[in-house]
Amino acid sequence: MTPHPPAELLLTGGRIWPGRASEPTERPSEVALRDGRILGVGGPGELAGLRGRETRVVDLEGRFVAPGFVDAHVHLQAGGLQLARVDLREVTTREEFEARIAEHARTAPPGSWILGADWDHQRLGGELPDRSWLDRAAPGHPVFLSRLDMHMGVASSVALALAGIGGGRPDPEGGLVDRDPASGEPTGILRERAMEAVSRIVPPPSDGERWEALRRGLHHALSRGVTQLHDMGALHSAEESWGSLRILRRMRQDGPLPVRVSAAVPFTERAELARFVREEGRGDAFLRWGAVKGFVDGSLGSSTAWMHEPYEGQGDNCGVTITDLQELREGILDAGARGLQPIVHAIGDRAGDWLLDVYEALARRLPGHDLRPRYEHAQHMSPEGIARAGRTGAILSPQPMHLVEDGCWGEALLGPERSGRAFAFRSLLDAGAELAFGSDWTVAPVDPVGAIEAALTRRVRTGGRWVPSEAITLEEALHAHTAVGARAAFLDEETGRVEPGMRGDLTVLSADPFEVAPEELSGRVRVEMTFVEGSCLWASASAPAAAVPTGERGGVG
Repeated sequence: MTPHPPAELLLTGGRIWPGRASEPTERPSEVALRDGRILGVGGPGELAGLRGRETRVVDLEGRFVAPGFVDAHVHLQAGGLQLARVDLREVTTREEFEARIAEHARTAPPGSWILGADWDHQRLGGELPDRSWLDRAAPGHPVFLSRLDMHMGVASSVALALAGIGGGRPDPEGGLVDRDPASGEPTGILRERAMEAVSRIVPPPSDGERWEALRRGLHHALSRGVTQLHDMGALHSAEESWGSLRILRRMRQDGPLPVRVSAAVPFTERAELARFVREEGRGDAFLRWGAVKGFVDGSLGSSTAWMHEPYEGQGDNCGVTITDLQELREGILDAGARGLQPIVHAIGDRAGDWLLDVYEALARRLPGHDLRPRYEHAQHMSPEGIARAGRTGAILSPQPMHLVEDGCWGEALLGPERSGRAFAFRSLLDAGAELAFGSDWTVAPVDPVGAIEAALTRRVRTGGRWVPSEAITLEEALHAHTAVGARAAFLDEETGRVEPGMRGDLTVLSADPFEVAPEELSGRVRVEMTFVEGSCLWASASAPAAAVPTGERGGVG
């Protein structure tokens, strides 16, 4: 037998979770890497044969090692741009809302656009922001700020006028314009496709701004222990989605990306994407494409998720469909026939039942085809939908951090019976469904540790626990944030586990989460190092110095 060449890197003295069920007493403590791959995993001294004179040895001093986290749903360019825009995520008063806008307006050129995101009217006591807030904070500026779920936004008077929104103009199909009941004039709140009238006239970022936003977003993900992202592109813009993919390809041509990216484009682009795949292939392990993203409905926070029964206290409002359903059904079946992976947003229970019907039809039409269709969000499902979720072949992609916010007010919108099925992780796993966790950044922060805590505790921001019977185990949550995420992007043969032959994507945590109370995970467990292809690309100030040959911290590379 030909002996293995020596390892380039040996991590020792750790607590390694290999990505599969294992007893804590049986966990390996060492992992050896070479040429970007894992050479071996074992207990103390078991990898001595892989250690050579040039092997760099890093003592982890008891730190926890897991497969690199996978964030299965982000909007990468939007996230990178938002890191440099008005941030309203933690705002709880009108005064602070206006102050943050005014701070940006002070340094902005006269008449320039002021953009931002992540406000939540539930944090404002349920009061929706008004265009007058924006007009006071940034007079003369067009301002547009999207709600954290990106399904609702607020525009200033200047922005509304530039977009031609006002007077008695009808609402666009698939969208709603909130109006003052006395005057009939827009309040500034735009829902779903009504936002497109404004987004169309916002000057697009330059290629240089896109490049910087994508670079910023990738390194932000590294700092959260994420080694793989699934980029859902822009909300409804084919141009923005293709633009991001074009720049990511240029980055990839310059060398490996710091984080693996699997990119999707809108459903309307499926013929063009199929042509692109025929001519260019599907990319590689650092940058992949071949998926199309569509929408059935809106969001719970905007009361636009499509439900079987009306929202509590909202008359006959059952939410909306934001895509023509016949066109979407045909698009899903057509995408599958072209060999493309369908990725479809569905939040309400009626939206989910409709999507599962179509995925069952897809499986009947294309038996044996490994398409791995995806059901994004899967937040509020019917009992029948939960029961059959594991039989359709779909991978469900929920975001546990959403329940932290939605649980503060979700029951008021849904009522106790529907609320009792919210984010039904336990029931879905018991029904045989596969869950791939993500953040939906910028809707929620990139924070796998926080997401895992949310899945375990079901604790909401204002206190209490939302449907604690739907909590899952730590091992199940880790699996959803690693191996299943890798499978959802067709990278499960190379990533998602700490095993010989797999790529060296690792997340090193400051403490063993199996030894920390679930409700203390975010406070006590920090990301200390992120390895991609066996190289430490991000390290905290407290990480072992030997792990970072250059001595750089807080974002190596």
